[in-house]
Amino acid sequence: MGFADAKPDRFTKYTHHVDRLMLVLAFVFLVVWSTRIIFREDLPQSVLTTLLTIQFWIWLAFVTDLVIRTVLSEKSWKFLWTHPLDVVAVLLPAARPLKILTVFTQGTMLASSTGRVKTMQAVVLSTALLLWIGAVWVLSAERGAPGASIETFGDALWWAIVTVTTVGFGDFTPVTTTGRMVASGMMLLGIALIGVVTASVAAWFVSLTSTQDEASDDVRDTRDDAMAQRVVDLEAKIDRLLAIHDSNAEREQRKPGR
Repeated sequence: MGFADAKPDRFTKYTHHVDRLMLVLAFVFLVVWSTRIIFREDLPQSVLTTLLTIQFWIWLAFVTDLVIRTVLSEKSWKFLWTHPLDVVAVLLPAARPLKILTVFTQGTMLASSTGRVKTMQAVVLSTALLLWIGAVWVLSAERGAPGASIETFGDALWWAIVTVTTVGFGDFTPVTTTGRMVASGMMLLGIALIGVVTASVAAWFVSLTSTQDEASDDVRDTRDDAMAQRVVDLEAKIDRLLAIHDSNAEREQRKPGR
């Protein structure tokens, strides 16, 4: 076995052991980042510095993980091209919260006990993460900006819900470039999520209808089988009666005097 053949095995073993750790670090990053943004005006500077330090070390772990995956991947440097969100989340400070979405979508973390993703649960969790990240992100960009209307986390969360659902009341509107970029991304992802939810619900109805049709077919087949068996039994009884009748007729003909 050559080195090229061994690389996929090493990559699989690495991801199997590290994915869970990366997921934990991603959630810790989300909590730390959210706390630093939402409570920025209420926390002492020392606490904010500590949170920022934790963010840096977690980001460094993300960078190391991306480098290792690139080296071990069968695609080598093409791995970076096929995982743009990982690269963007590592290189751009403003996009680092997206790292939790990249970890969340990794197969080993989403797989159920049967090895298959439960679509509706994945959609609900993805939507919740998207709303939270979008709300904190736009709050970080908008709070304190000239002419900004989004100054609290409650306003930011309401804006995120309205934006993802593509309702767009217009009561809160981003005024910064970063805020508008976040809004654009959330609107596009919101349309995609609506499509996924619609498709999932439609698939569920089709599956339910198919199950009912199969059950009806089973009942119909059982009824037909029972009817066919009754016909066979009646034919057998008629054959026995005809045989008895023919036998009695022969005996009558054989009697003396006939």
